[in-house]
Amino acid sequence: MTIAAAGIATGCVYALVALGFSLIYRTTGIVNFAQGGYVMLGGMGTYYGLSVLGLPYPLAALTGIAIATLTGLVLWTLVVQPLWRRRAPSYVVVLATLVFVALVSDIVAKTLGTNPQTLPEWLPGFHVQLGDSGISGQYLWVVLVSLALIGGMGALLRWSTLGKRMRACAASRETSELLGINPEFVGAIAVVGTALLGGIGGVVNAPAQFTSFQAALVYGIYGFVSAVLGGFGSLWGALAGGILVGLLQAYVGRYVSTTYETFIAFGVLLVFLAVRPQGILGSAWESHDG
Repeated sequence: MTIAAAGIATGCVYALVALGFSLIYRTTGIVNFAQGGYVMLGGMGTYYGLSVLGLPYPLAALTGIAIATLTGLVLWTLVVQPLWRRRAPSYVVVLATLVFVALVSDIVAKTLGTNPQTLPEWLPGFHVQLGDSGISGQYLWVVLVSLALIGGMGALLRWSTLGKRMRACAASRETSELLGINPEFVGAIAVVGTALLGGIGGVVNAPAQFTSFQAALVYGIYGFVSAVLGGFGSLWGALAGGILVGLLQAYVGRYVSTTYETFIAFGVLLVFLAVRPQGILGSAWESHDG
């Protein structure tokens, strides 16, 4: 049960990254490979506030989330928006986001070092008893917070005015402009909003697992795999894909070898795409399927 709990918790964080991939792609047509960096910044930013600045834990957590969110704003303002306005080829934008997250990771490594770090548990000593085994309560927090964030995003997209605008941009950028919707504003909300979600994911996940500057690449890769497996554009598909990848990674790492985690994850992705290219829940949220 401990392995399953760790896999599900990790998978929920992958799901938040996958949600970011899907949301930004559906809204702007951009694949943002900086998504994993927000999770890393949430955890490492909190560590910076707690250990370097000496802030109380809640303020340190807010600092980590703020750093991740502001990084998303910088990415949109200085990198994505100028390229988007020039209608640059998609591969140029993808490369730009990869370079951006590499630079951010390098800054974190030089500022806070390359050693993995962890954070104190939210409720020290809190454990959940499942049968004959107990698991850290932090895993439960990761799952609950992730479900709340994904559910909240689903409600936002379905019932709010902003959600309707985002669905309109997803359907057609040109048509949404004719309807008086500003696609650049919607794109900014998508990029910055998913940075916020990733930062929160990093804050809740760091007490359960180690984090470091390298986490940006790890969460970026597995989050992208989760998004494709779940079905690009599906909120709950992102969750399903994330949990599937998290469980697969946990059980392969435990019973086979951690060396083969990435190999098997991508192998499963290739096989699955050959059988079901639209993913597990391949219906797009703009069609109200969530």
